[in-house]
Amino acid sequence: MEKLGTAVDSTSSEMTENEAMPVENHMAATAGYTVFFPNFTEPCTLISSTGDRYNDTIRNSLAKDADIIQQKVNLEHQSSNNNFFRNTKWSPDGSCLLTNNADDVLRLFQLPANVYQDSEHGDSIMPMRATLGIREGESVYDFAWFPLMNAQDASTCCFITSVRDHPIQLWDCAGAVRASYRAIDHCERFIGPNVLAFNLDGSKIYCGYENMVEIFDVQTGDSTKHPTIPKRKTKKGQKGIISCIDFSTDGLYAAGSYSQSIGIYDQHNNELCLKLTGLGGGGATQVQFSKDGLYLYSASRHSNSILCWDIRDSANVLFELPRPGKTNQRMQFDLDATGKYLLTGDIQGNVLIYDVSTTDTEDIETKERLVTSFKAHDDITSCATFNSVYPVIATCSGQRKFRLPCMDSDDEQEEGDDELIVDNTLKIWRMGGHHEWYPYETATTEQQQQ
Repeated sequence: MEKLGTAVDSTSSEMTENEAMPVENHMAATAGYTVFFPNFTEPCTLISSTGDRYNDTIRNSLAKDADIIQQKVNLEHQSSNNNFFRNTKWSPDGSCLLTNNADDVLRLFQLPANVYQDSEHGDSIMPMRATLGIREGESVYDFAWFPLMNAQDASTCCFITSVRDHPIQLWDCAGAVRASYRAIDHCERFIGPNVLAFNLDGSKIYCGYENMVEIFDVQTGDSTKHPTIPKRKTKKGQKGIISCIDFSTDGLYAAGSYSQSIGIYDQHNNELCLKLTGLGGGGATQVQFSKDGLYLYSASRHSNSILCWDIRDSANVLFELPRPGKTNQRMQFDLDATGKYLLTGDIQGNVLIYDVSTTDTEDIETKERLVTSFKAHDDITSCATFNSVYPVIATCSGQRKFRLPCMDSDDEQEEGDDELIVDNTLKIWRMGGHHEWYPYETATTEQQQQ
């Protein structure tokens, strides 16, 4: 089976329709799937962590991981700023994590071995060490896994990255570039999209720019541009930089902008179906559909809450989930596979878990949604995400810190340094719960039931 992707700037053969069949055959052979149902009556257990490995400067962090980084790095010209975690994403099959740090290195971490049982030393925490490092030339805006990724099929193990002033690149999990997709502005310069995402079947890549969504065909590299406003000077449409995108199972996608609006678009014609305004705080930093596609969750800069929107007909905010978030930094939340729980971090290093299963208007005001919370980090929790397969969640932390020299005396300068708390860590937590098996509704099973 050929690798996924056709290179625009590099060589790679196209994936034909017949070549994509092994993944479908594998799914059919299983005749079902499992879903993990979390149970938060017991506290989450920390099972793996990077420790203080990245509680260091960018220069020193690059030196520590020099053996796994694909590109050669000149350490003499690297920054002395702290190397905080910006974001982390589980692979669709739950086998590994991909992270982005302030040093613009994408690191790949494998799922720890003690997911279901403790190690030989009891409840000891397993250290995490990246197995791959990809250093980009400029700031990494966004990255996304191929949605059909399966570790058993090497052709599907890939992800895309968006980098400032560079083409979009499709990487495999060995650190090789499979394809490049060139986004060019009116001055014939490469531009990196502010956000990028695969659609649900992985056939297209959606990229967000100012007043524009560009859609690339994964196989051919061809693209079509779809302005979010009809004309430059108009009040219609959705203005601003498209900053986040998410897809629904019913053929819609949501695009949030830094102009404090969210647009719901039809994937078939890319027409604006619904526009949501009044986000509160600053521009939108994340949007995510509920599992049934009836509701939309959004987060914004400098906002202390996550909003749940009713996109069925009213386009109103159903409820708000409190989350301390007065910061310009993105703070990623996530929904579990059942759609019942929403997981998020806050600026105080906590992890908050909410029950969002009840959306009936009569029950909204009386329902206590916060299920549990716990202290995860000593700094801002920049991302908290569920594993879609295994009973674990991942959190990461850190933010840009500046050391201001004190001009009075050396003693006062040392006291100021001691007060500066640096926690740049990636952690994996085990949660309680159980798996349930759901068979596929095939013709054979229907006949057996009859």
